[in-house]
Amino acid sequence: MSRWGSLRWANIGYAAATGAGVGSFLFWAGYWITFVRGSLQGPDFFSFYSGAKLYVVKGGSAVYDLALQKQYELQVIPHPADQFVVLPYFHPPYYTLLIAPLAFMDYRAAYYAMAAFNVLLAVLLIALLVRGSERIHGRAAIVAAALIAGFFPLFVTVLQGQSDLIVLVPLAAAYTAWARGRLGWAGIFSGLALAKPQLLLLVPVLFLARRAWRALAGFAAVIAGLAVISIAGFGAGPVLGYVNAVGRWAIGGSLQTSGQIVYTDTAVYSLRNVLEAVPGGGKGLALAVLVILLALVALSLSWRPDKPRLDFALAIAASLVLSPHQNIHDLALLVIPGFALADLALAGELRWPRAAALVLVLAYAAINLTLAFDLWSAAVGAIAIAAYLTVERMAVRPDPIPLGDLRWSGPRPHRVIVLPAYRAAKTLVEVVGDIPAGQADRILLVDDASADATVSVAMALHLDVIRHQRNLGYGGNQKTCYRHALAMGADVVVMLHPDGQYDPAIIPNLCRVIEDGEADIVLGSRWLGLDPAKAGMPWWKRLGNRFLTAAENRVLGLHLSEYHTGYRAYSRRFLEAIPFLENSNDFVFDTQVLIQAATFGFKIGEVPAIGKYHADASSVSFRTSTVYGLETLAALFRYVIHRAGFPSPWLTPASDADKQALAIGQVAHHGNVE
Repeated sequence: MSRWGSLRWANIGYAAATGAGVGSFLFWAGYWITFVRGSLQGPDFFSFYSGAKLYVVKGGSAVYDLALQKQYELQVIPHPADQFVVLPYFHPPYYTLLIAPLAFMDYRAAYYAMAAFNVLLAVLLIALLVRGSERIHGRAAIVAAALIAGFFPLFVTVLQGQSDLIVLVPLAAAYTAWARGRLGWAGIFSGLALAKPQLLLLVPVLFLARRAWRALAGFAAVIAGLAVISIAGFGAGPVLGYVNAVGRWAIGGSLQTSGQIVYTDTAVYSLRNVLEAVPGGGKGLALAVLVILLALVALSLSWRPDKPRLDFALAIAASLVLSPHQNIHDLALLVIPGFALADLALAGELRWPRAAALVLVLAYAAINLTLAFDLWSAAVGAIAIAAYLTVERMAVRPDPIPLGDLRWSGPRPHRVIVLPAYRAAKTLVEVVGDIPAGQADRILLVDDASADATVSVAMALHLDVIRHQRNLGYGGNQKTCYRHALAMGADVVVMLHPDGQYDPAIIPNLCRVIEDGEADIVLGSRWLGLDPAKAGMPWWKRLGNRFLTAAENRVLGLHLSEYHTGYRAYSRRFLEAIPFLENSNDFVFDTQVLIQAATFGFKIGEVPAIGKYHADASSVSFRTSTVYGLETLAALFRYVIHRAGFPSPWLTPASDADKQALAIGQVAHHGNVE
């Protein structure tokens, strides 16, 4: 399906989500109006109100005292003491200072004030998200409003008088600043969102992974400022006790102050709780899985710069999934990842916009249906969004090298055909004879220390010949081929196997694609011509070829029919830009070249080719093919690690190749020719 077809389906998906959001908003708004006419004994807000009262009446040192909390909560909501369940207040000290003015109102008035404040914050949230949109327009505002108004966790936040919107708004401001490259402000706003620090574990990890030192500095400065304000308002003792209790909570799942357990909530649905509930599971398994997932997400966040909005969205979504504690209202933070997915998909900036629409709709539906099912539904929705963001974030586009116009060394392109030879004496005469007349300016054969008469036959055919004193391998042979072809002034280099496995008749087709500027590397694909099975390719080679090609297409984001053909043509500017001398001397050299092409953004073309399988054609054994397959997968993994910020020499342009084309003397710097 075309990109525009994908976007059409994405639009349908987001239109459906918008309709569902409007319907949900009307339903929940009616429910809230009915609810507030009652006694208001249900909302979590009574805990916040009691905390504010404690601070105003007793001072900061009393705020986190469990006995006093229960006493004040009973004053707010009269209830038999033996039937009363304490909902401990354990928000940061500076948040207590923020809500302290509520203590000067009666409980109902304070609840209404908090609800009105949350509604204003929701409107501000929409404005901030639209400002951080990939393309600012009315559609972004509609999507943001639909995601916010109809999202059950946000309704719970308003109903319960919770603090999640006070976290969401500065976090949305940080998202916008990060998207616009204002890293210092991103750090400052992220620091202001720490009213619930357990929900933002990966935001500072993002700053570290991306080496965003200004963001880290801003983040640290805000934390230091809030610490000073908290100590000034509470005293050092309560603040240090709070920090210590948070640390214990993150590890053990309970809050402690002075050795007394203050808060243990088993109704949460954090991934740790889910894992511990699995038969045979436990804290050890949960910790191991969380560490692995944390490493995967950190790897994704350190991926080379491509889409900063996805970076931030992933940090938020993964923080929620990996947090040691959260409740349904805390999933309100998924508004930012949800908006980022919708916005980027509608702008055509995601690789799989239809999948993004499907994941987002299903995830939001699962979370909104939490009341009908249980907290597992919410967990599934949160994990789905985080998992999709991880996959989409790692499927980034290449970092292309700027290329000028194709220029020829003479009035027409200078073509050099290279023959990487090893024991090719029996087939060489036929192969050279089948090269179409007038299609090659030079033919270079590089013999890899063959024990037969390959060199003698080549010289009799008046080819340019280079002989290795010792065997350097298939990749080592190609390194010599390309270095000397470029030194001969080649504008187009064609690699033709001298064993007769590929038909030389398609050389003009290979060269034409490059010379017309359609691509810088052209493959002779056996899967575009005669069925390889009918041509005689063994079944195990066909199976391995299909598996590896599918894996490479998925990782590299390409759509090639075959990666493992040895019939290729390259432009001069391609060979001058890639550090091919850093590649392996083995068969995986060809795979590395294609990964380099994808990494640097070169266009890859394909033309049909037919492979020939006969007794004199060189063929690798099953064992060698298996090793080659494993080396191919290892090369793909090395590509992933490179994109994550751990550079690989064979994936790093030599010198200033990312700014200008290189002369042959600058191409890489290792690999001697013998």
